[in-house]
Amino acid sequence: STTCQQQLRQKSSSPIPAPVLSKWYSIFGKSTIGYATWLVGGIIVAEGLTGMLGDAFWGSVNHGRTFDTVDWSKFKTDDEEEEEEEEEEEEEEEGAGDEEGDDDDDDDDE
Repeated sequence: STTCQQQLRQKSSSPIPAPVLSKWYSIFGKSTIGYATWLVGGIIVAEGLTGMLGDAFWGSVNHGRTFDTVDWSKFKTDDEEEEEEEEEEEEEEEGAGDEEGDDDDDDDDE
């Protein structure tokens, strides 16, 4: 009978060491609120990890098909390129006008 109990203890040994389980129990397992805190915390962490892994997997499978990963330069038309060139020219002209400066502001004192 004694050997049967020893064999059962050896077979039912946990992969988690007994001191770790004892410490966990003293922190979380003794009270209902402690155990509830453990469950809520575990659920939040597991949900966060699952969400991040799911998003990473979805992003890798759909790479090149989402708004952020599409190469939009492939869809440019000649009209858009001309508009961009015109905008750049206008910006250059506006920048040149600012560099000349006005001397009229200094003459107000006279």
